[in-house]
Amino acid sequence: MLPVSRWPRAAHTLARTFGARGAGLRALHEGRRATGRFRRAPRYTPSILAAPEPHPFRVDAGLLRTATDADAAVRRAGRVADGFHHAYRWTWLPLPAGPAAWTTHPGTGHAHGAEAPWWTVPHLSAAAGDIKDLWEPGRFGWAYDLVRGHLLTGDARYADAFRARLDAFRAGNPAFRGPQWGCGQEAAIRAFALLYAEANLPPVPGLAETLAASGERIADAIGYAVSQRNNHAISEAAGLVALGARFRGAHPEAERWLRTGRRLLARLVTEQFAEDGWYVQHSFTYLRVALDQCVLAERALRAAGLALPRPAVDRIAAAARLLLAVVHPDTGTVPNHGANDGAFVHPVTLAEYRDFRPVLTAVCATWGLPLPSNVRACAETLAWLGMAAPPAAPPLGDGVWSGASGWAAARVGLTQVFLRAGRYGARPSHMDPLHLDVRFGAREVVVDAGTFAYNAPPPWKNPLVTARVHNGPVLDGREPGVRGPRFLWYLWPEADLLRAARQADGSVALEAEVPGRVRRTVHVADGRVEVTDRIEPGVAREAEVRWLLHPGADPRGVRVDGPSEVTEAAEGSPVGWYSPAYGVRLPSRAVHARRDAANGARFQTTILAD
Repeated sequence: MLPVSRWPRAAHTLARTFGARGAGLRALHEGRRATGRFRRAPRYTPSILAAPEPHPFRVDAGLLRTATDADAAVRRAGRVADGFHHAYRWTWLPLPAGPAAWTTHPGTGHAHGAEAPWWTVPHLSAAAGDIKDLWEPGRFGWAYDLVRGHLLTGDARYADAFRARLDAFRAGNPAFRGPQWGCGQEAAIRAFALLYAEANLPPVPGLAETLAASGERIADAIGYAVSQRNNHAISEAAGLVALGARFRGAHPEAERWLRTGRRLLARLVTEQFAEDGWYVQHSFTYLRVALDQCVLAERALRAAGLALPRPAVDRIAAAARLLLAVVHPDTGTVPNHGANDGAFVHPVTLAEYRDFRPVLTAVCATWGLPLPSNVRACAETLAWLGMAAPPAAPPLGDGVWSGASGWAAARVGLTQVFLRAGRYGARPSHMDPLHLDVRFGAREVVVDAGTFAYNAPPPWKNPLVTARVHNGPVLDGREPGVRGPRFLWYLWPEADLLRAARQADGSVALEAEVPGRVRRTVHVADGRVEVTDRIEPGVAREAEVRWLLHPGADPRGVRVDGPSEVTEAAEGSPVGWYSPAYGVRLPSRAVHARRDAANGARFQTTILAD
């Protein structure tokens, strides 16, 4: 229970979470939900069902053949045709086998049914199971594999498999009914997959009607997504753009979708992307989602003779620079920072889930931004987009980068570090003030735990958000923020980045603090990172630091002066687990040290490559 003395600050924080506009939109949405004042079925059938020519999502099969690994692509397409999908781009799972399976949770067996109006479907029922697992095949990410297989081989098997799955989806999910229509963002993500299928497969009955219904569904309730101030609104605005462009002249609301989507998207990008590129959800996974949706929207806009305005493009370019500051050029991986829900909404690549080079390729090619020469452009992504490679920039090398949002990244030889120390203008994702990631070359050593699950049985109901599983100091065992329901926080943490500078000897010095409580200094050298944490006297009785290791890292490489212990992951506790993708948790270890802090305390940690 939050003490009464902290209620005013919590109320102020909640007001900042949604803002006046967001609170009004949310209240309107909840009023409509309570009275059932949403559309119960599509109002219009498109007057022209045939796909437009030229189609903005058409892919040149010849370019694709020269750009991808055809054998690997056909193997993937075959698995999908056999009834499987690559869930969260990590685990192959069965696709829903028939109409009823599309509304039945694959883990719990809970049947939502196909007749409930979308706004009555519960999203957070423990008995029903994590709705993301039901939505994942409903995003139709597997359709990209079938499109790729068809383009490479011309084999009718892949088009037939898509048609059969879409028929079952439509039979089990009447428009605006059941869980697959319960979220506008899900409808938008699915719509882009359907647009690629429409453009590159033989005509499929019912596909155009499903796309048009998706536009109506998004437009009818987009206010809720805007109120959330996150990637839901970006996705839905992008969906409106693409569906408005697709149905111009064939649906009476299409022009409005296009205009509204472009206006909203332009505004949302400048609101959600900071000038230094940091994303409003404090997550690199969600930053990728937002960037992918912007690329897709720009593709549709250009086909309609439009484009995103310059202020929005400037923010997108800043986000690309941020990713280049933290990416490993040889693997494309970035720190596993913030919420990681497995989202991979534009899978026009065979690259692995954690490889961010495809999204960097798409962004840089779309807006003519330079890509460092040692960050290999994804040839397949370019083929799907029909674009030339982006201009080359000098290779990534040693340096230090930082932003006013409270982040810093450094490269010195093989060493890469990422430090998070910010004040929040939007609700936090994880409790991670002064959190540090460390890698040596392609080898991750000290890592962020990730997410694993938002709505799993205890103790796995989103437990990896807490400070105790991050690599920052914790005082008296208390979290630096106060958690509310779902994804809300009543009180937000605060930290400041004080210094990020290159030294005369080529090393880098980083310094950050939680004001009046603890200061962290990081010295970055080739093959070595030294971290000093100083706790102020009188602010805590006890202090601790914990360093979560990548499962492949050796605990002997992390040395804390004085007493410390290595904690192994164990069932029943979130400590020591690492989640590289949604629904995946790998046992690892954490190096843990504790000190009396009544008179202040000091931790000295050395992280070594060897």
